[in-house]
Amino acid sequence: MVLGEIIERHSVRSFSDKKVPDEKIREILEAARLAPSWVNTQPWHFIAVSEPREKFLLSQLAHGQPHVEEAPAVIICCGDRDAWEEENYRKTIEAKKEITPERLEMLLKSQAFNPKLKGEDAVTLRTLEEITYAIAYMTLEAQKNGIGACIIGGIGNELTESVPEVYDMVRNTFKLPDNLMVMALLAIGYEAETRESPEKTRKSFDEIVSWEFFGNKK
Repeated sequence: MVLGEIIERHSVRSFSDKKVPDEKIREILEAARLAPSWVNTQPWHFIAVSEPREKFLLSQLAHGQPHVEEAPAVIICCGDRDAWEEENYRKTIEAKKEITPERLEMLLKSQAFNPKLKGEDAVTLRTLEEITYAIAYMTLEAQKNGIGACIIGGIGNELTESVPEVYDMVRNTFKLPDNLMVMALLAIGYEAETRESPEKTRKSFDEIVSWEFFGNKK
């Protein structure tokens, strides 16, 4: 039951020295590949990193967060903004079996369905929304395999405009094309045995759920 993994999952920031096997990293990345995305755009690319020098660079991108460098592996989660270019987006929509010419044109010409019509900021925000689904799937697949994970969102990139020199170095080191933007990092590894699992604090069910209209409780 997936709910079991959701209940047990927590952010891991203290890792053991045990290496994560490549096949387990592949399974985690496969979960990302199979994640849902809007109109099946799949606007993402992932880079698995395990070399110490590269992990140190990524920790600097994350403003020195030590668990980025200490994790056995780090997955760079990149958003692909080219997925929304008209030619690419058109091909994505046309690949859907049930699509009609009328529906295709509506999707391309509607600001509600085509973020490109609203400008680059809308494209970035929509891409970020999509990549969060893939990252969530990866954390759950990691949890299922007894592997800890920590999502790193406090990084330098085009959105935060922090540590621009480090971000440029990251782009050069990992040979990122212009269409890819680093949107998050995912540190993964086996949790240190001496580390106690933190208590998971969440709002109550009734605080966040209404039925039929706001404030109506069952």
